[in-house]
Amino acid sequence: MGAKVLIVDDEKLMRISLESQLKKERYNVRSVDNALDGFKMIKSEEYDVVVTDLRLTGMNGIEFLKEVKKYNQDIIVVIMTAYGTFESAVSAIKEGAYDYIAKPFSTDELIIKLQRALQYRKTTAEVNRLRREIQAEFEYYNIIGNSEAMRKVIETVRSVSDRDTTVLIKGESGTGKEKIAGAIHYHSNRKTGPFIRVSCAALNREILESELFGHEKGAFTGAVKTRRGRFELANGGSIFLDDVDDIPIDMQVKLLRVLQERTFERVGGEETLHADVRVICATKKDLLDHVREGNFREDLFYRLNVVPVTIPPLRERKEDIPLLITYFLKKFISQNEDALPEVSRETLNVLLAYNWPGNVRELENIIEHAVAFSFKSKSISVETLPEYLRKTDVRTDLLTMNLSHRESLSLQDTLIEVEKKLIQWAHQKTNGNQVRMAEILGIPRTTLRNRLMKLQLFEKAVS
Repeated sequence: MGAKVLIVDDEKLMRISLESQLKKERYNVRSVDNALDGFKMIKSEEYDVVVTDLRLTGMNGIEFLKEVKKYNQDIIVVIMTAYGTFESAVSAIKEGAYDYIAKPFSTDELIIKLQRALQYRKTTAEVNRLRREIQAEFEYYNIIGNSEAMRKVIETVRSVSDRDTTVLIKGESGTGKEKIAGAIHYHSNRKTGPFIRVSCAALNREILESELFGHEKGAFTGAVKTRRGRFELANGGSIFLDDVDDIPIDMQVKLLRVLQERTFERVGGEETLHADVRVICATKKDLLDHVREGNFREDLFYRLNVVPVTIPPLRERKEDIPLLITYFLKKFISQNEDALPEVSRETLNVLLAYNWPGNVRELENIIEHAVAFSFKSKSISVETLPEYLRKTDVRTDLLTMNLSHRESLSLQDTLIEVEKKLIQWAHQKTNGNQVRMAEILGIPRTTLRNRLMKLQLFEKAVS
């Protein structure tokens, strides 16, 4: 049978005629002569569409519509109205009716309305499903971490989510800044509105200004039509500006105005537009350093830094690595699998000893790689890890040494030996590229060169 349709009309001949004709079109149809009985049927059975007259005895059509929508927003309601009651039909649409049809009407006309209504219902259901999937991605339980630093992050996110406060998320690349931004949006009173994301680092100045604020037709070469910007698209929701430090300083004043006055103009436009938008920003750099260097407006910094959220790098919260491994295994393992693959102790030691320059994103990629290569053994071993981790032995005695049997040791000699091992590891990992060596060790290149000379390592590289 086709879709389930409920007809509510106190005109007996009309009701019986509609029910008969729609059944011929293979609709599953029931009918009643009053709203109270109609509402009882809606609560006892699931209906796709309700076709109701406006003028009913007892509860009228508008009141019935409100009750239906209060009970189940997904039910499509089509209003039947007689000539001269179009104003009431318009009011019904404002209350949530999908459409109206004026009496007298043909069966074909009603069927077209029903087909459109059912297609709308199907599309709406798909949109809602996708929205639920996206929202689920940003639930608090998907912010993985039991370390003290991550508990503070989650606590701050919970506290600030349901406010319109501007948030500045700080953290290295790959730490999960976008996930935190999404959690803030999807737990706010704006969660049903759009969540618009912009990477400020990926666009040059001209494109970025147009992306953020839109442009009018003819504003510049190639502007063949008016285009809405991201602030317009985010109206009623939130906008996430990633790498906000890359916004050119002459454009920063326009962003400052949006934050202060909630207004802006499109590029090449004169009309002032209102921005009902919550602003969430992220940076992997120290904005105060940029302010001191003259590359970032001080007034904008303080406007953005209302609530700072600092996400620690993975190397500073290694106690969260086992939790993250389990989380990613669940993500990449088929639901048909009986159990998650076992992670060997040796593999865990390698992952715990690694410095994680790519942070959580790198760990996710590594686990996905390991799962792809574990199909034979059904376990995550060192052999399933990417080659650069297999080649690099970071599990030295000095980094995992057992001191229980020692009475004393030379701290200075031990530190020098550890430093040598770490520099040798970085040299092997980067094939001697000193820029990359400095990056993954987290030190300036000049410091690295000084340490290479002092420790007399790779003399050809520093000569």
